[in-house]
Amino acid sequence: MPSPRCPLLLALTLALAATLAAQSPRPAAAPRAADQARLAQLGDLMQIEEPGQQMRGLEAYARLYPQAPELKQVYQTILQDAIALSDDRTILRYNQKLEALDPGDLAQRVKVLNLLLLETDPADKAAAAQQAAVFARMVTAKAQEAPPKAMGAARYRLDLARLRSLADLFQGTAAEHLGNYPTAERQLAASLQQSQNQEAAAELAKVFVAENKLPEAVDSYALALALPGQTIAQRARLEATAARLYRSLHGGHLAGFGDLILRRFDDVAARDAATRAALDPPGSARNAHATAPAQFVLTDLQGHPHSLAAAAGKVAVVDFWATWCGPCLVQHPLLRALRREFQNNHDVIFISVNEDADQDKVAPFLAQHHWRSAPWLDAGLGPFLGVDALPTTLLLSPAGRVVYRASGFVPATFEAELRTAILGALRRAGLPAAP
Repeated sequence: MPSPRCPLLLALTLALAATLAAQSPRPAAAPRAADQARLAQLGDLMQIEEPGQQMRGLEAYARLYPQAPELKQVYQTILQDAIALSDDRTILRYNQKLEALDPGDLAQRVKVLNLLLLETDPADKAAAAQQAAVFARMVTAKAQEAPPKAMGAARYRLDLARLRSLADLFQGTAAEHLGNYPTAERQLAASLQQSQNQEAAAELAKVFVAENKLPEAVDSYALALALPGQTIAQRARLEATAARLYRSLHGGHLAGFGDLILRRFDDVAARDAATRAALDPPGSARNAHATAPAQFVLTDLQGHPHSLAAAAGKVAVVDFWATWCGPCLVQHPLLRALRREFQNNHDVIFISVNEDADQDKVAPFLAQHHWRSAPWLDAGLGPFLGVDALPTTLLLSPAGRVVYRASGFVPATFEAELRTAILGALRRAGLPAAP
């Protein structure tokens, strides 16, 4: 669970969480007879509403029953209390305890690494470097596994590249915090080679500043600004830092700064196009030569065709998800709330696009989770639009251009930021925000 301090790599972690979960089998607990008295005691502790009192009781319970099969539940509840109390050390300690319960859980290791990288204590910095090296070895081992059937080979290859990028990002950031700048520069550059992400570009810029390589720092900040993943506040801070450095190199002027950012946007777009071409998505025959989103035709679960041309003249919110994507489950209620908010505005349309390779899983999933949305089954639209992580939410202008992109999401800010983007797109198109 994220700390209230907002872990450094949260956006990328959420974007990859589905892959991490899909690759991290949980060992089954050894069968044992239930101790009714012990479970009754636990039930009483779970009823306590005051976080500090409940946390103390559960910690005593964990010490008394160190082999209890429900220990994971106990630790998770202690974490909830620690977050409510803003007790960062307890948050770190119990994330580490959860990691010890299942050392092969990559997703949990990512949480611990995020938290360690927030700490300033030298021992925590050293622990982060050790953990990052272990994580890198685990990712290398995972790369030898066969792709999960539900995910598909092409998606799996792309997500493995992102996992390797994440491993290099962790190692580079840990080296940076230890002041080992040459190693940090090498690892962060390797992260960007594997998969370009805003976090690695921004961290590499900090390393360049520490090494007094200011032109390289400005260029790396420009790349970070061209990549998705920032909140509005993060982007403003990055832009201010980059502009300050640029002025220091150009006599106090910003002439050419905007052109640098635009060149970086072009670089990112070219790399995205190359990635899509390398994936060679199967798509459908009728979409094989599509050159704009409006030309795509997708089918629903009943096989009925739907054209994106129906979104012409409207602001379209396009949500890409899959049944195997854990974060998609978390994001869905946030999108549903926005759908209800704009349901009477006929200039806003919401489109749900499913990315499952095994499409037979979709209908049972919708029934199990009581989702009322009627998804369209992807036939090349996602790769065409550069969707390389799930969930991804795009906003298309009435002219069919992508004007907002969220690869992964930050739960605390996702709904507000997407609402702001929708209202901004309506305003720029001269359409009313109200019904």
